[in-house]
Amino acid sequence: MIKKSTSLTLAFSGLVMLATSIVLYLGPAGHVAHFCPWTCMGLSRHHWGVLHLNSGILFCLAMVVHTWLNWPLLKAYLKRQKSKHANVPLAVSLTLTLYVCVGGYYELPPMGQLLGIARACRMSSIQEYGSPPYGTAVDYPVAHIARYMGWDPKQSTAKLAANHILVQSPKQSLADLARTNQTTIGRILDMMQTDTTGGFHEKN
Repeated sequence: MIKKSTSLTLAFSGLVMLATSIVLYLGPAGHVAHFCPWTCMGLSRHHWGVLHLNSGILFCLAMVVHTWLNWPLLKAYLKRQKSKHANVPLAVSLTLTLYVCVGGYYELPPMGQLLGIARACRMSSIQEYGSPPYGTAVDYPVAHIARYMGWDPKQSTAKLAANHILVQSPKQSLADLARTNQTTIGRILDMMQTDTTGGFHEKN
């Protein structure tokens, strides 16, 4: 009963971890995902991260129980055998684990190719949504962001109005402004610019 439950928990939590890992790996980078209205299957990056963390904790707990229940068998796997092929599985598993861990750092194949795919996906998200001036910029008022970027707050507000963006108050946050005007924060920042610096590469 306990062994079956533990094995099934390992399998189910592992599948959830696999799904969340793919989404987090190929989705926008954290600072962009929290800055834009990106979701996948109705969940934001924050919620995918929470799901990944919780499923990972459950997987680790189940792994500890599974190891305890199967300790004699695991000891037998690790014990040196007389047969010349007996230690091959141990060598293979250690080599594979080390290659994936070290290869990820040095971007060896296929980890390098996977990292390249992830970078391409994240660069495309930056081109689509833009990149925030700093991590929590979405929660700050429009006037504060304008001053931070070296723009004149009144001119920035006027430029927004000229682009049919309704600013209820200079204290209105970027996130609320984007939500009430049904647009993205990157596009709003592009409109707010009052100098000749480059835009946030937001698609119209």
